[in-house]
Amino acid sequence: MVIHIPWAHSLKDKRQVARSLIDRIGRQHPVAIAEIDHLDDAQLLGLGICALANARTHAERMLQEALAEIGRAGLDARTVEIGER
Repeated sequence: MVIHIPWAHSLKDKRQVARSLIDRIGRQHPVAIAEIDHLDDAQLLGLGICALANARTHAERMLQEALAEIGRAGLDARTVEIGER
C-alpha cells in the first residue's frame, strides 16, 4: 500500500510515521510489514504487508484487520493505493 503524508517535509518525518505504524501493526496483528517502496520520497510511504495462513480467507481477514488498524492510526494522511503483487 502507498500512503501519502502531506505534512512530512523530510525523510526523518516519514520514517517516524513508518516506524510507528510498523511497530503498532507488528505488535497487534500476525502479519509481516515493512517499508518497501518510495524510500527517497518524504511524502510517500510504500508498505508491504504479508500474511501466511492455511486458508485464503483467514489470510485475507488478517490483512483486512491490519489495514483497518492503519486506518485507525490517526494519521493526517490518506491511502493512495492498495494492491496485490
